[in-house]
Formats: sequence, C-alpha cells, structure tokens
Amino acid sequence: MQIVLATFHPNEGEEAVKLLSTLGVDIEDYKLIKSESGDLLIINLLYGDTDVLIDNLTGRFDFENDKERSLIIFTPDTVIPRDKKKLERASFHATRESLVTFAQDKSRLSFEYLLLVIFSSVITSLGLILDNVAVIVGGMVIAPVLGPILAITIGIVLGDTSLIRRGIAAEFAAIVFAILVGVIFGSFIPNVEITNSLRIRMFPTLADLLIAMAAGAAGAYTLIKGQLESGLVGVMVAASLLPVMSTIGIGISMGNQTMIIGPFLLLAGNYLSLLLANILVFYFKGLKPQIWYKHKADKIIRKSLLLIIIAVILLSIPLGFLTIYQFFIEKPADIIKSTIRQHLLKKWDYRIEKIEINGSLVNVYIYAEKEIEEDLLTGIKQEIETRLAKEYNINFKIIPVEEIKL
Repeated sequence: MQIVLATFHPNEGEEAVKLLSTLGVDIEDYKLIKSESGDLLIINLLYGDTDVLIDNLTGRFDFENDKERSLIIFTPDTVIPRDKKKLERASFHATRESLVTFAQDKSRLSFEYLLLVIFSSVITSLGLILDNVAVIVGGMVIAPVLGPILAITIGIVLGDTSLIRRGIAAEFAAIVFAILVGVIFGSFIPNVEITNSLRIRMFPTLADLLIAMAAGAAGAYTLIKGQLESGLVGVMVAASLLPVMSTIGIGISMGNQTMIIGPFLLLAGNYLSLLLANILVFYFKGLKPQIWYKHKADKIIRKSLLLIIIAVILLSIPLGFLTIYQFFIEKPADIIKSTIRQHLLKKWDYRIEKIEINGSLVNVYIYAEKEIEEDLLTGIKQEIETRLAKEYNINFKIIPVEEIKL
C-alpha cells in the first residue's frame, strides 16, 4: 500500500477532489483538509489504477515548478484496512513515480556510487583469488549494480530515454572500475592461481543464463510489489555480475585468454538475461508509461525486446558448446582426477599431468616417483567407471621421475 500527500494552494483541493471523483475513486479512499495556508489531500493508493490517478493529478496541477504545491508518495509500515474484502481484491504494485525515483537514486553516477563499486570490487577480487565464498558474498552485498539495471529496464518500459542513458553510463562505469580493480589485484598479488571460484566463471553454461533470468525476474517482482529497499534483490543481481567482472580483470592481469573470453560471454549473457526478465515482469505486472509517452514507449519496448532476444539466441550458441564441454569433457575429467587423488594421495608422490578424453577412450598421464601397482590402477579404473556410470577404455601413462644428484 502507498499513500499520497498532495498539497495545493488554498481552495484548490476541491478541484482535485472533483478530479478524483471523475476517475472513480471512492470517497473513503481520500480525505481533504482545508486551511488558509493551503489544502492537503490524503489519497489511499491501495485500490484502483494508481498510475492513471497520478498522471491526471500531475497533468492538471504543476507540482514540479510551483513551490506552493507538492506531491509525496510513501509506503506505510502497517496497514489495517477498513474494508478487508476490498484489500483482498486489490492488485497492488508500487507507483511508477516510486520506481523511477528509486532507479534514479540508485543509478546516480556520484562519488559515493564509484566508491561502493571500488570497495565491493576489492572484496570480490580478493575472495576470488583466495577462493573464499563468504568474502565474495560480502562484496556482492555492498555492490551498487542493481540501480543501473533498473534505470535501463524501467526507462525502456516507460519510454524514458534519459533514464536509459543514465543507467547505461552508471553500469559502464561499474564494469570499468570492477575490471580495473581485478587487474590491479591480479598483478600485485604474487603467485595468483586459478581457484575454483575463478574456474567456474571461466566456463559458463546455459544454466547461468537461466539463473540470471530467474534472479532478474525475482528482483523485478519484489520491487514492483513495493519492497523497494529489499537488500536481497541487490545481492541476487550482483551475484550475476560483479564476480564475473572481477574475473575478467584477474584474467587480463594473468594474460589468460580463457579467463577473459569465458567470463566476458557470461557477463554479456547475464546482462541480457537480467534486462529481458526485468522488462517482461515490469511490463506484464502493469508498469505503464504516462499517457503522452505510450506510443514512444511501445516502440522502444518492441525494438529492445527484439534486439535482446536475438542477442540471447546468438550468445546461446557458444554457451551451448561450453555446456556440452562441461558435461561431457570437463565433468568426467574432474571425476577422474578426484578418484585418482583419493587413491594415491597418501601412498605415492605423483602429479597428474594431463587427461585426454576422446569418446570412450581416456588417456591419463601421471608423473610418479615410485612404481604404481597394476592392481591399484585396476581398482581406480573400476571406481571411475562406477562414478561416471559408463565404461571407458582407460590407459594410464606413468612417467617415472628420477632424482639425479650432482
């Protein structure tokens, strides 16, 4: 539920009440307080088409330039309605003005915004390098990347090009600073290795697009239902973006092309999925432009949806190949490595050099300081086949390591 407090010049309140009557607003849903210093109109926005009501009020009265008038929209903490049946029938969503104001505030390209981007990028980059999930989540909590996404999507739905440009500028700044921080930490921290947190972002799959789309849809739904300050929404969106940006920066510092190209595809896919989900939720949940911007907004929505859907389809092609690689090459290789380590870790000094998988043929190259018994290798092969639920022709290539003292 939201409440409107509208102040007018003395005796203007009656004209505003007549306007509410023509819009079909019940008399119990507003109260007019008159005084010599000005009139105060309190409107309950729980029922009816709230955006149409706001459009008519702002179209009839100039609240922006007249200092004697004001329009305040707020959400009360507790609502005890007079008519509970009416409340149950109501399909409430946050007002357009509330969402626009929220998006504008959260996408302002200010010193505070850039500072939060830098701080969150520092925390996330260190978490990726240290392979510490808790630290990565901590960086996502303070990341201010939700606002620009909202500015872009709300701008598209409402036909507000200035809001779209504002969101793009803020998001571009976040990408640049996050990648730059990743480059700095990847360059100055010695012996940076590819941790599991980095590796999972190097090989994105189609599942990542679905996760980002679900996060975007959940975030948009939460916002349009009036929970504008829910911190969970920002964390869900940041989880799809910030760690990926930092991974690209670390990959640049290491000169690792896979760590650049893979996360770049993931970042582009996540952005497109978030935008698509947000636009669809906002549009179908009834977020509408002002009447005089409707034609412009419809054109922008059609073009944006067409471009985003085409881009998502094109991105799905390389991600589809990566998905196949993950499930049919990378996943079996990981299982083979873990099985070998379980059997050999405490018995032999060894190092797995390479695993080649070509259909059902597997070649495992192992450096070993001692001879590995054939029975032990047979047991490893049987366990691998059990864990993979498939019979493989596994060849172990044991490369002896000999220490030569001079």
